Amino acid sequence: MSSDATPIEPPAPAAPAMSAAPAAPGTTVSTAPTILVVEDDPEVRTFVAATLDAHGYAHQSASTGREAIALAATCAPDIILLDLGLPDIDGIEVVRAIRAWSVVPIIVVSARSEDADKIGALDAGADDYVCKPFSVGELLARIRATERHLAIATAARAGAPAPASASPVATPAAPGAAASGAAAASGATPFSASAAPAPAVFRDGGLAIDYAAGVVTLDGAEVHLTPIEYRLLCLLSRNVGKVLTHRYILDQVWGARDDSAAAGGAGRPAGQAGDLATLRVYMGSLRKKIERDTAHPRYIQTHVGVGYRMMSV
Repeated sequence: MSSDATPIEPPAPAAPAMSAAPAAPGTTVSTAPTILVVEDDPEVRTFVAATLDAHGYAHQSASTGREAIALAATCAPDIILLDLGLPDIDGIEVVRAIRAWSVVPIIVVSARSEDADKIGALDAGADDYVCKPFSVGELLARIRATERHLAIATAARAGAPAPASASPVATPAAPGAAASGAAAASGATPFSASAAPAPAVFRDGGLAIDYAAGVVTLDGAEVHLTPIEYRLLCLLSRNVGKVLTHRYILDQVWGARDDSAAAGGAGRPAGQAGDLATLRVYMGSLRKKIERDTAHPRYIQTHVGVGYRMMSV
């Protein structure tokens, strides 16, 4: 984001919706909240949208900060999921702009994990902060918690008793939800004050990684990996149950992207600073070494068009 970004004029808030006529007896009224997903990475945006679809949430999306502000004003979403690293303006500025007229709950979903970033976003008016990469279970739990807060606030305004634990949308447990508890125990939760140290040896079924020695074994036999394959496996193993996008893996294993690519420059040299084709080649090679049946992988699951996830065996 450039430091001399044009100040944002808060748009006029959307007119309040007309009161709906009372529903006929026996009619089910949908109370599914609308969620605005603000994310410039198309892989993450697609993954989050698919997750929301699968759990009964209505949603809209924006890929820039200014588009997010306009949609927040005109469409009046119930919850906003906001990335901070947007191409036009910083996400914290988006929070401040929306807070100028709206109290809509904002959940920041960002790769920035420093305390200063979390504090800045929360002080600007965000309600929650989720660090990337995140598990499906954690994201849905944050949304459900926000729904409960909304239900309590709505009941308080109406003078009715707050619902005990009802959520407007009944959301079944998502695949990988159990892994979110393990992620929290290992310090993956953004606000863990006393995260437990990462284990020296990772074990998943017959797969073991001795991080200190840099040794990988499968069913007791040593597996010989190239440096890139080892880094890929370590990255996945430290994020069990979480879908890591192609971009995230490329940035973590080969280094941050060259922004000149977005401006028409060369960007990452193929196979040198990492590209998608290179990632697929290395992932295929890694699978051949750790999977008994590459056609039915147990450890590394592919999410087509999004990325990869290490499964708990």
